[in-house]
Amino acid sequence: MGVAKERKTGHTPWAELLAPAGSFESMEAAVRSGADAVYMGGPRFGARAYADNPQTDGVVRALDYVHMRGKKLYLTVNTLFKQQELTELYDYLLPFYEAGLDAVLVQDLGALLQIRRDFPELPVHASTQMTVMDADGALALAELGVSRIVTARELTLAQMRALADTGIELEVFVHGSICYCYSGQCLLSSLIGGRSGNRGRCAQPCRLPYDVSEEGRTLTKPGQNYVLNLKDMDTLSCLPQLLEAGAVSLKIEGRMKSPRYTGGVTAVYRKYLDLCMAGGEYRVEEADRRFLRELFDRGGYTEYASRGLRDGMVAVASKPEMRPVDEAFLREKEKELTTAASKEKIKGKVRFFINKPVIITMETTRGHISVTQSGPVVQAAKNRPFLESDLRERFLRLGDTPFEWEHLEIETAGEGFLPVGQLNELRRRAAAELETAVIRSCHREKPLRSPCADVDVIRRPHDSAGVLAGAVRQKGPVPNTDARETNAIPKIHVLVSSCRQMEILSEYPGIARVYLEISALSQAEEEALLRRFRLARSWAGGSPPALYVALPPVLRGGMKEKLEARLDFYEQNGAEGYLVHTWDQAAWLRRRMPAAGLQADASLYTWNHPAVQTLAQLGVTGATLPFELNSRELEERTRGSVLPSELTAYGYLPVMVSAQCVRRTLAGCGKESGILYLKDRKHKRFAVRNHCRFCYNTVYNSEPLFLLDMQAQWRAFGLEALRLQFTIEKEEQMRAILDSCLADLPAGRPVSNPLAHFTRGHFRRGVE
Repeated sequence: MGVAKERKTGHTPWAELLAPAGSFESMEAAVRSGADAVYMGGPRFGARAYADNPQTDGVVRALDYVHMRGKKLYLTVNTLFKQQELTELYDYLLPFYEAGLDAVLVQDLGALLQIRRDFPELPVHASTQMTVMDADGALALAELGVSRIVTARELTLAQMRALADTGIELEVFVHGSICYCYSGQCLLSSLIGGRSGNRGRCAQPCRLPYDVSEEGRTLTKPGQNYVLNLKDMDTLSCLPQLLEAGAVSLKIEGRMKSPRYTGGVTAVYRKYLDLCMAGGEYRVEEADRRFLRELFDRGGYTEYASRGLRDGMVAVASKPEMRPVDEAFLREKEKELTTAASKEKIKGKVRFFINKPVIITMETTRGHISVTQSGPVVQAAKNRPFLESDLRERFLRLGDTPFEWEHLEIETAGEGFLPVGQLNELRRRAAAELETAVIRSCHREKPLRSPCADVDVIRRPHDSAGVLAGAVRQKGPVPNTDARETNAIPKIHVLVSSCRQMEILSEYPGIARVYLEISALSQAEEEALLRRFRLARSWAGGSPPALYVALPPVLRGGMKEKLEARLDFYEQNGAEGYLVHTWDQAAWLRRRMPAAGLQADASLYTWNHPAVQTLAQLGVTGATLPFELNSRELEERTRGSVLPSELTAYGYLPVMVSAQCVRRTLAGCGKESGILYLKDRKHKRFAVRNHCRFCYNTVYNSEPLFLLDMQAQWRAFGLEALRLQFTIEKEEQMRAILDSCLADLPAGRPVSNPLAHFTRGHFRRGVE
């Protein structure tokens, strides 16, 4: 394999190597091992809350450390933000910005908007949790000022190329752990244990054993039940293809790992990235693969990026006991891979003449930063004078400074003398001043905009997609354009997932909107149901409700193309809008169907007002309230919202959306949708449906959410609608919910709860 060639889109074979820094020590190990940049979390707002994240002064010290060595540091600010937390973001980021922070990684749309407002010169990278899969999402984010996207681990090389063709930078994971769920779309840890992955506190329940059954028959074998435990990623073999696909940053996962792991993995990828960019034959040595496995092994590795989804990616076997590590081999490879710490090249001059102060000038070859220091007056030598060789030997000693000489010029007449200690002190003082000057050259002044300034995110000159309507502006809370009164009775919206559920629903009056989950239907079922809906002359004695098509939760590869050809069919058969789950989907449909209603689902996170404003700017017409906020936080979130709010008040919430398939892992792909059940160690049962039409799995919570009887809380929100979400229910349970809700709610009576087992989700507790 040769080196990556320049592509027509302007991508070059160069790429940075980006390493994790879960601690200051890991950051040092990464830089010593050849990383071009590191990513690190601070004391707050990072998606690895349990890493050894440094405090504010530690991050500033890390910034100085990497900048002194010509490297970069990106700060993870990739949690979701509650409304109050956004007011703290400016003060949190300011010391890092002033210290020269190179970029921030964000998940939250509100945080993105606020950072672009307060720190317009600070590059913003979209975290992988934003689930950006295609050009529509990338171009819309570029209009908001995002310069780089961290791609989902599920993307194939071809899908990366399509993203890269937009001109936005791609940061691609090349090594380390892989989440079973699409990153950012997982609520399993949050809903079963209160530790939210969206807040950096994931308890990793996917690494635990589950027994799998279907219709009472157990499918898992003893010791083979780690069915969600994905192997780690290793892409050494396909680095040239990643460069050809447009990756400009190769990212190693592992902020929870040790400095030894960070340094070792970084050194291996440095070796092969250099080889790849040098051209010629590219071949990976087996000893280097073994070294990576000795550093960490979760039961094997997989090359997700080179071939995409395939068999053998899940390490289903029982977790091995702590296996012995070949320390002798590790030390030998570490010695082989370790290179001398890179230092900043400098050039300089020493002037040493009798009766004049000794003067030294030091200048960096990169950036041409220069300092000059004067020392004592040179004395006439009484015995042996300092020759040029003597002076050179003294001033070449830079010791543990971050500098090394590229060229040193000595000017002297060879007749002078000074005590050696004074020469050493002059050299040390000059080196220290140069180090300070280099660090300060990376610092910034406090931004001119105050934290109370208006949002004014201007489209960059090369952005021509025009997905957004214009500049985004914010002047504090915006009046609720829906203007709903608190305590008003909300409308009832219902999501259905089968033809039978639609038939049952048609017997009930008072439904304002129906969401049809098309991924749970075959194409023939979908067409028959839509035509029946269009031709319906009555709906339980009244007019049919508005029909919205509920898209699959993630669209990638050819999935969007499949739907593109059907949008006109949906419109012709009565669809008035769409339930969208990701930023990509909203941007795509607003471009493709500008008149359609767009309801943002809860997975398109709107924890704060600026996030809602961003969606409104994109053309979204309604927002589903988040699942992880409690009632007090939801009331604050809905107060003054620019979009109508919808609360999911009943349903088995999706806790995982995955490109992986439990059925395929255990029995192979039969291309036939169905429902399996996962049973955890506490005997909780989670339904998992494989949606073969769009090739993804949904894992549902073990108990349904029920909030219909919590009127005292949600009536104060000023809701547009309550949603009932029917997915895996039996007919009896669906009818019981509909009977209770539609009998009591319109009459203003308390809604009775027909369920023996249910959950309130986070409505009472919320997340940290």
